[in-house]
Amino acid sequence: MEIKGIDVSSWQGVIDWETVDKSGQRFAIVRATVGREYVDPYFYRNMEESQKYGIPTGAYHYCLASSEDESVAEAKHFINVIGKSHIEYPAVLDMEYRGLTGLSRPLLNNITVSFLNEVENAGYYPMLYADRYWLENLLDSDDLKRFDKWLAEYGTDSYTYTGNVGIWQYTDTCKVSGINGYADCDISYRDYKAIIKDGGWNNLDKGLTLQEAKRVIQDKCGFDDNTMLFLSMYKYSDSLILRLAEQMVKC
Repeated sequence: MEIKGIDVSSWQGVIDWETVDKSGQRFAIVRATVGREYVDPYFYRNMEESQKYGIPTGAYHYCLASSEDESVAEAKHFINVIGKSHIEYPAVLDMEYRGLTGLSRPLLNNITVSFLNEVENAGYYPMLYADRYWLENLLDSDDLKRFDKWLAEYGTDSYTYTGNVGIWQYTDTCKVSGINGYADCDISYRDYKAIIKDGGWNNLDKGLTLQEAKRVIQDKCGFDDNTMLFLSMYKYSDSLILRLAEQMVKC
């Protein structure tokens, strides 16, 4: 199985997700957070727009933590942000920050495991992103073997890393219709949407978020943005919006 996809962040600016969908991209992983406070300014827009056009979407966090306590704090920040969205692909820890390479191997492994365990305990499907050097030389503990890997390895027709790879990021200079400049392109070897749904991951059984509910009503009724804003501010309570959207989804 090979499923084509992309990963994006604020570096790509405003993305035309309808065009991305037509280009044949079947999943996306979107940057949500960095460190303990930063939220990618395009995260929520990217999540809403990608899912509007039926693209299953995951989220990733760029790690800056230099201790286990900081790692747990970053994980909680990440979980809080993605909890407002519908995550159908893994919740990923991105380990590539050069400022961490001077830390000892045991500490880097503990930082990584602490984050992924926190994500898993919150009900999300955890995944580790790193390049071949990190995976072979810095993050090689037995404790990490059970987590799926998203491998970054470029310039080769097939990756050479010998560990378990769920997703391969094969280039960071991909041209994708609907995106200005370059994007990262990926191949998923597992149907994570089905795995996560069937396994009860990512808290998807909790129903629609308020943002998703507004989008459902807007799409079903053909409201423009101004009409939807007026209704949500002056006519419909949040609870009514959620109830109406859930009924519309069932129809």
